[in-house]
Amino acid sequence: MKYVMSESFTFREIEMQKRSLKKIFEKLRLKLNAQIFNEIPDISVSDITSDSRRVDNGSIFVAIRGVSADGHNFIGDAVEGGAVAVVVERSGIQNELKIPVAVVDDTHKALVILLKDFWGEPPPKIFATTGTNGKTTVSHILWHIFTECGEKAGVIGTLGYALDDGIFKKLPVTTPDAESLWRLFSEMKKRKITTVAMEASSHGIVQKRIWGIEFDAAIFTNLTQDHLDYHGNMENYLSAKCELFASLPESSVAVVNIDDEHSKRIIERNRGELLTYGIESRRADIVADVKQMDIGGSGFLMRSPFGNFRIRTNLPGRFNIYNVLAAVGAALARGYEANATISAVGKVGVVKGRFQRIELGQNFSVIVDYAHTPDALKNLLITAQELAGGRVILVFGAGGDRDRAKRPLMGRMADEYADFSIITSDNPRSEKPLSIIEMIEDGFYDEGKYEKIPDRREAIFAAVKMAMPGDIVLIAGKGHEDYQILGDRIIHFDDAEVARDAIIRKLEGKL
Repeated sequence: MKYVMSESFTFREIEMQKRSLKKIFEKLRLKLNAQIFNEIPDISVSDITSDSRRVDNGSIFVAIRGVSADGHNFIGDAVEGGAVAVVVERSGIQNELKIPVAVVDDTHKALVILLKDFWGEPPPKIFATTGTNGKTTVSHILWHIFTECGEKAGVIGTLGYALDDGIFKKLPVTTPDAESLWRLFSEMKKRKITTVAMEASSHGIVQKRIWGIEFDAAIFTNLTQDHLDYHGNMENYLSAKCELFASLPESSVAVVNIDDEHSKRIIERNRGELLTYGIESRRADIVADVKQMDIGGSGFLMRSPFGNFRIRTNLPGRFNIYNVLAAVGAALARGYEANATISAVGKVGVVKGRFQRIELGQNFSVIVDYAHTPDALKNLLITAQELAGGRVILVFGAGGDRDRAKRPLMGRMADEYADFSIITSDNPRSEKPLSIIEMIEDGFYDEGKYEKIPDRREAIFAAVKMAMPGDIVLIAGKGHEDYQILGDRIIHFDDAEVARDAIIRKLEGKL
């Protein structure tokens, strides 16, 4: 499978459909009890959108109440742009417009119903993975399993989306907005893709981006503190994850990490067939007996209702054993052939930015990882300590304009589990880098175990310079990202590229 990054998905690259406005609004009336105002002309609709900037002649505009803006305030712009009809939540608007107006209780749901009718049904089998950590890796393992089993498969998530050719195109968020998602589904069906592995973020669930999809399987990996700037508290964050499982059809399977303390709530809300997995709990349906772990991967015996299997994975660390269990469990539960499934797992290489080793012949290890929450950082550091022949040196920071409460907690994890840390910048956005660093610093007890270098490039170079034979340098927080957000500027910055530069200079005796 190739991992080639391409340019971002554009909304006009997929051939537009044509649908009758009368038929579309009639379906909305039947499914959502929509009140329809003004006469509906017998014309063709060329697009469905909730973004007034995308409206063109023949578009239906759906007014969505978003986090930072209310689409009802842009109805005038949509009409001026050529909208032939609008869907709203506010009654009374119909008196101001001459075009057809549909009033519904929930325009998020209305948007999905319209998109599904406009673009057609999605590929027949869709597997969703949700959780704080592991979503990307689980989705990629599933993608490989589907391909190994002879299916044409696609993947959607944090790294972007890819069809059966393995060429990734970037997406702005982990779970695309409903319009982008249904366009992608339409393109996948044209490519005869039958199966999709996708990440379901908490934002995507709450904002109903995935509402209306009947998932074949849903996987819960874990839940730790993250996104509290959006959800407000852990209870709301957990509730968002539960929504996915509460909406499952009875014919689907829910694959749940029973070692996670939040799994009980997920299981209580689940409506699908339950399959649990774990390492610590012997009560799990699927259990791993770990035999071997090193920097090159792990070997373990998987005991399951589908049989017992010896598995070797190139993905190192205990957290990746959990990821393998989740993906293999979901695949076997949905009837995928066991030998092909296990074979596929052994062929999965490193996922970009997920415990990605930078190897240029040096006598120490350098690893780039996306860990950007306290628990993810803890798991990363514990794994590194298990694998290191020397010290574990950590380079990390925390994003600006995001959950501030996790910053000292990340400092605490670094203080406890790293031998030495360099605190640096990680997308400071509108905040001052030193202010963020000082909040992280509050989590440290031992002042001798860290230093502060705000410039991320300098921090990576400093860590590589101090590395001795057998040491592991962990560069955490940004993973696959190839940019830094500094104020209102976005500059190119890739941790892996910078790490390679630093290693080369050290090997040449210039560092």
